[in-house]
Amino acid sequence: ACVKAAFCATRCRPPTEGPLIEVSVADDTATIARRVWAELSAIGLTDLPEIQTLDMAAALGVANACESFLCRFPRHVEYAAIQIASPERVLELVPPEMLDGKKVQKAFHVTTLYLGRDACKDPVLLQQLVGLLGESIELTLTSVASDPKGTAIAVRNEGEFPCENVHPHITIANAPGVPPVYSNELLDDSHADDPCRTVVSLPTGTRITGTFVFR
Repeated sequence: ACVKAAFCATRCRPPTEGPLIEVSVADDTATIARRVWAELSAIGLTDLPEIQTLDMAAALGVANACESFLCRFPRHVEYAAIQIASPERVLELVPPEMLDGKKVQKAFHVTTLYLGRDACKDPVLLQQLVGLLGESIELTLTSVASDPKGTAIAVRNEGEFPCENVHPHITIANAPGVPPVYSNELLDDSHADDPCRTVVSLPTGTRITGTFVFR
């Protein structure tokens, strides 16, 4: 037991740089959060609002609800999305030349929240998407953008669905070695004048159905 305690002591040393805030594991989460908030505000390391102006109970409720939801999955959730019901319909909208030399995705979706391997940075958005799980939605597709690296379809979002992405889209295909996330760069306004980029507008009212999912 002594050897084990000594091992833990050497592995779990307190940090030697930056603030050290001591809390008690016997305290509830709200008490711990208030103490950490007060200490950080006192040393001026971050610009925090007065904690009295925040709804601590509501914030913890959202966090706990999201954690409980994610724990129900047998594996880690990578992202929330709108899964497209008719992938063949999507491909019909893309000019064939925009797919030359690229690998077409096996299935199509619109990513609404990327979680990755880190903690969720927007639990409020996550909770909204949890509430929509399994529901269908009709998406409006506006244009197809393509360059040598990738091809994607832009999806209109004027408040129709919750999404963290500035440019909601469906990644269609990518050149070898180019990740699907490249679609964000492809659709960014900074690429508007790129001579290698081609944008084809879709007919007004082009719509497709999808379902809110977690993957």
